[in-house]
Amino acid sequence: MKLRFQITKDKEIRFISHLEYLRTIGRAFRRAKLPVAYSQGFNPHMKYSLASALGVGVVSRAEYVELDLTEPVVPSEAAEAFKKALPRGIRVLAYDAVDDHAQALMAAAGGAGYRVSVPWQGDFARVEAAVAAFHAAPELLFEKAAPKTKKKVKQIDVKRYISRIDVTQEAVTGEGAAEAAARGIRALVFTFDIAITPQGSMKAVDLLNALNHAYGLDLPVVLADIERLSLYRTGPAGEHLPMLDNQAMFKA
Repeated sequence: MKLRFQITKDKEIRFISHLEYLRTIGRAFRRAKLPVAYSQGFNPHMKYSLASALGVGVVSRAEYVELDLTEPVVPSEAAEAFKKALPRGIRVLAYDAVDDHAQALMAAAGGAGYRVSVPWQGDFARVEAAVAAFHAAPELLFEKAAPKTKKKVKQIDVKRYISRIDVTQEAVTGEGAAEAAARGIRALVFTFDIAITPQGSMKAVDLLNALNHAYGLDLPVVLADIERLSLYRTGPAGEHLPMLDNQAMFKA
């Protein structure tokens, strides 16, 4: 039996690493006293995994973790125990149970939806023109640092992973909103999907870097607020399918 959970990575913990996030989830499984399966060998470890790694600094309400069990449990009771064992910054939104032969969530993920907000003081028409040029271009090549490779630089075709971008302007909200309004600063809000393929994917922040490089926008990338809105499987016709088959939603 496998348990699957849709969980969050909230704003207060957005700067912890993927590895530390994973370890935090593992500690919660132990505190919840679930019958977790362990790997074989000299250094056995709990058999659980996330469907898709999330970049540091990114907030998410669409993280999915899969846990192998040694014996059946009542899914609702296990989900409640896991929920109580989690620290602040991680919430359980939904859960599901499948048999041991179900396709792994990591292999099933086909794409993710994002919302990215950045402050902007310039002409919105420049941004609209850049987005239009992006849509018209057959490809958009972008080079990024890849310190773990021999070449130290990796070239990606952004349009292989992102086919469409929507952008709007909104008033800045929260702390500093009044000052931003007085200075004529508004928020650019980009929404887009990123494909997850067997050959790889790309980070949401790299779209901003690519737009800056290709179209000279000077978007303040370091000030971007990035949120993963969804993670999904893709069907035969490219349709978006939920990650959990028979999900039960938690009520906040």
